[in-house]
Amino acid sequence: MNLIIMKRLSKYLMYLLMVYGMITCNNSDKKLPNTTSNQIQFSGQQLYTIDNSGISILWTAHKFTNKVDVSGTFNTYIFESKKTSGTVENILNKSKLSIPTATVNSSNPIRDFKLDTYFFKAFNTSKIIGTITKAKENEGIIDLKMNHTSKKIPFTYAIEKDTIRLFTNLDLTYWKGEEALKTLNTECYELHKGTDGISKLWTDVDVVIKIPAHKTLIIN
Repeated sequence: MNLIIMKRLSKYLMYLLMVYGMITCNNSDKKLPNTTSNQIQFSGQQLYTIDNSGISILWTAHKFTNKVDVSGTFNTYIFESKKTSGTVENILNKSKLSIPTATVNSSNPIRDFKLDTYFFKAFNTSKIIGTITKAKENEGIIDLKMNHTSKKIPFTYAIEKDTIRLFTNLDLTYWKGEEALKTLNTECYELHKGTDGISKLWTDVDVVIKIPAHKTLIIN
């Protein structure tokens, strides 16, 4: 009789162990998808591919004492990136920009002629050359050359509607632009005169560079 009871107990214990093992395995399997999901959410990086042909460079200068905007672009430029796909930082780092200043376009042919003749020629700058030396966490540095002078200028950047947008403000006095600004303001003296009777052309220019960027995939 004891032998029969022992055998039954052994079978019962084996049954309990099998049930426990199944429950443990099922619980482990259920936890794995959540762990993987968290890794993708927090460690993933969005990759992009840029379209060089769609890049635009916008500038905004300022006149009058109350700082009224005058905006425009350039019809021609060359943008070279070490990588045309990858993270935003991969694309921007070490990229180069070259802008022939004679292609300035403010949607006013007379003004464009004066900008080329009385500003850029007086500024000894037939071509603006820039190299991005750093891009990380929405901030960067661009080494910009004008008037035979190179200066490192900070910029910020962001992704907006499949477009990488770079923002910076240039103080032309960093490149000794006072004389060129004076030459342009003398030529356009009346046009730069505000309601207070003061003719003024500001030394700073806002610049926005837009680079079309298409999402590709996310890597871990």
